[in-house]
Amino acid sequence: MSDFFNPYAPPAAEIVVQPGDPLRTGVIMSRAWRIFHERFMQIAVTVMLIWVPCELLSCYMDAFVFGEDDLRKSFKFAQLLENFFGIIATAGVIHVALHHGSGTPVSIGQAFIAGLKAWPRMWWTRFLTGLLLILSFLLLVVPFFYLYPRLVLVDSVVICERLSGNAAMSRCQQLTQGRYWQVAGLLLILMLIVGVPIVLLAVLSVLEIMPDFWIVDAAFGVVIDITAAYGTVCFFCMYEALSKKA
Repeated sequence: MSDFFNPYAPPAAEIVVQPGDPLRTGVIMSRAWRIFHERFMQIAVTVMLIWVPCELLSCYMDAFVFGEDDLRKSFKFAQLLENFFGIIATAGVIHVALHHGSGTPVSIGQAFIAGLKAWPRMWWTRFLTGLLLILSFLLLVVPFFYLYPRLVLVDSVVICERLSGNAAMSRCQQLTQGRYWQVAGLLLILMLIVGVPIVLLAVLSVLEIMPDFWIVDAAFGVVIDITAAYGTVCFFCMYEALSKKA
């Protein structure tokens, strides 16, 4: 027997499931975590290929060349490694995230080669971005805090749109126009996430729980680098959402 149908009854309200706003911070971080989790092997190994030797060198220099109290030289050397070699890992991680959405599998070798190929564009853009941020900080502190969130997506622009230098910086500022607080909020959350293992390392060192050995410091540094790769994926997801809205 068929169900009774009343022709005079008002039509049932159509239920429409509203998808989450792709620009909400929670949605972006959730999508980034899914990519990071599903492609963890490719991301982690790509990061380790670059940062294991870099962290070993950096910690060796801290222990036997600079000394524990020379934080200035240690910081400058770490920045040198990041801006000359770390950008290869960053580009490789973005390459993995970019192809995740299309379902195209990316091997560790392909991610590493993509990072190497992008090195000239990444280096030149990082150089100009860093120069602008340093000048803005030295001349007046306030512009630095305005510009930094506006330029934080520049690595994703370089890899995804194959731009470099001023073109990449202009495109980044175009994408983040009107989204300053949202980008700044995501940046602050990611800084806190990356800061957790750094604080843990400091606490363990003060309490003398962790062995005072430079190789152990290097291993912990690699863990921080892999954690920071999640931030790279988050910024890619933010770039992806903003570029679709543009």
